[in-house]
Amino acid sequence: MGKMDLSHVENPVRKRREGMLSKKKTPFRKRMPPAAQRHVFIRRNALWTQPEAPVNPERTEIEDRNDLTLDMKNLAREFGADVVGVAEYNSNLLFQDAGKKEHTCVLIFGMTMKYDQMVDIGPRSQDEVHRVYYNLDDTAVRLSHHIGAYGYEAKIQHNGGDFPLPAMAYMAGLGELGKHGSLISPKFGSSLRLGAVSTDMPLVVDGPRDFDMDKICTSCRICERFCPGDAIKPQKKTVNGVERWYVDTSQCEPWFLRMHGCKICLMVCPFNAKGVLKEAFKPVAQIIRETKEAEGLLNYIKDQSGVDYEKVDPGERASGGTT
Repeated sequence: MGKMDLSHVENPVRKRREGMLSKKKTPFRKRMPPAAQRHVFIRRNALWTQPEAPVNPERTEIEDRNDLTLDMKNLAREFGADVVGVAEYNSNLLFQDAGKKEHTCVLIFGMTMKYDQMVDIGPRSQDEVHRVYYNLDDTAVRLSHHIGAYGYEAKIQHNGGDFPLPAMAYMAGLGELGKHGSLISPKFGSSLRLGAVSTDMPLVVDGPRDFDMDKICTSCRICERFCPGDAIKPQKKTVNGVERWYVDTSQCEPWFLRMHGCKICLMVCPFNAKGVLKEAFKPVAQIIRETKEAEGLLNYIKDQSGVDYEKVDPGERASGGTT
């Protein structure tokens, strides 16, 4: 959204403290397909059990920070990252319940979802989301151990870690925050999921970039029109000390819980047509033209899937607040 002014940013409040760490069998969790449940199990019981990597007491001497940064980015790509950048470790972006580390930067990376599965909306899309999150967490663990082997601290930052990943990805120059509240990549549109490692390794920070996306988000109302909960607002608002697009999560969350994580706003984002997803987006663009708004899209999904998501009980109380 152009260059955001973060000089007055305030530590955000975490909406769901436990997130996927919770073992409660909520209706949302019960509706989760088996493959997604297995990925959550592995993440919770293996990948998250040691969030901080062991540190080699014999630290490697760093001769060139640029070479080191390139090596770490290439390693992330080798492990499966589609995009990778380095952000400054800004303690003001930490959730209020997160402990501050003496870290200097964040190695953050993104992986794309398979677009045909993401737009399925139903259980297949939830399988795809958790497949990607599993790969992101696995990559974060492997990167953290490589950093630790150099003799530096490293902590994995999964979805639900110490800070909001989209904000940190913006700070690393991976894209901009769209009207729907998620990161938009110039190459991968709204299809990225994110993971990260915070560290005191002396990496070179990339910093935010202006991709001129904010101008388009200002005039484009597609995600607004198609949000079934009317959660995406047309005007920016100051949230946690930063002027940004405003999403009312109390209106979003019931549909998130009904629709296997929803993702409609990501599905219809026209930035998906500008990069590698250009061809895959064409059938969705046709659906957008035919259905015109949220009610039409819900009827289309009902006809295609046989599920009337308006009648599905979300089963959990919406948390309220903003994102």
